Amino acid sequence: MISRFKIRAYCSSPRCEYVQKEDVIEAINYETAYSLAQLYNELPSKQRCPECGERMAYYSHTIVKDPFVADGI
Repeated sequence: MISRFKIRAYCSSPRCEYVQKEDVIEAINYETAYSLAQLYNELPSKQRCPECGERMAYYSHTIVKDPFVADGI
């Protein structure tokens, strides 16, 4: 099974719906991605939203790919 563990960003303002399309970073496992997202959220200097200027918030995201299973086996 191949999985990808990523960190993504979105605007923390309740009035703005901006979500960054590119992943911020790809981690080696879920625990690392989750920990890095928490660390990025605690940093005093964060990236600013390009639409409204508020601070960005970070979250971990996992893409799980199931292995191929042949029918009838």
